[in-house]
Amino acid sequence: MHQKLQNYITWLLDELTAKDITLIDTKNIPYGQQLKLSNHRSEISINIYYSKSKGISVVLGGNKKSDLYNEISQITGIRQVTDNINHKWKRWVGTDESGKGDFFGPLVVCGFVMEKKLQDKFREMGIMDSKKISAAKITEFAAYLYRHYKKNIEIVILNPAKYNELYTKFRDQNRKLNELLAWMHGRVILNLKKREVFEGALIDKFASERTLKESLKELNKISLIQRVRAEDDMAVACASIIARDKFTQAIDELSDKYKMKFPKGASQNVIEAAKKFSVEYGKDRLREVAKIHFKTWDSI
Repeated sequence: MHQKLQNYITWLLDELTAKDITLIDTKNIPYGQQLKLSNHRSEISINIYYSKSKGISVVLGGNKKSDLYNEISQITGIRQVTDNINHKWKRWVGTDESGKGDFFGPLVVCGFVMEKKLQDKFREMGIMDSKKISAAKITEFAAYLYRHYKKNIEIVILNPAKYNELYTKFRDQNRKLNELLAWMHGRVILNLKKREVFEGALIDKFASERTLKESLKELNKISLIQRVRAEDDMAVACASIIARDKFTQAIDELSDKYKMKFPKGASQNVIEAAKKFSVEYGKDRLREVAKIHFKTWDSI
């Protein structure tokens, strides 16, 4: 299997696990791999292909009206989006998050103010979506962006303890995780607006426009575009790099503090690490290092 295909499948399975979508079976197919997935209510097959000319291609089967189809299509970006995605802005904000699919560590949202004149320069450097580059490159590019464009960056971080507190508060108000995430994206955009001039903001689509704008009423004064796979936009790509770098730094700090490794994602390795932590410090203290609403919690 080509490494790029393997990397994409690994990323996709981590994202699906965070949404309680499980892998039932895999099958090799010409130029790719087929995954059979389930959300415990229905099943669906997804074909993932790789070629040098086209890169990664995804074909999703099943009932297009099902919840499972919609969930997977949002993650993979298969569904066509009717939002205006071809903005003409010369200065704009892109936002992205890291840690949403990771049991351990914080939830990080970053915003980056991009100028049109910088795009070609950044592309030549190799800056792109953090999921498409190595950990070493993420560290390198994040350091460069902080060194030269620190004023263009805004970050909101919820450490695990605060995240769990707010998640419980939102849940008690019958509000969902996406509403908490919308509040974080909105807060980042508004914080940047206080000190920077820009024409609008581009956000990787994770909720309805109504959910986003209702999170903070001041957002109604800002031109917003939501787009699936928005990391193709350079502003969002920069935000994704910085967010992932901050997340990785936070994981490293937790490892130093508790003298153990905290794997990323929500895999079996994560469950084993959580069990080890529980033995050393007690299960209740997982609230200090992990997002306890994950299904992973029930396996510990």
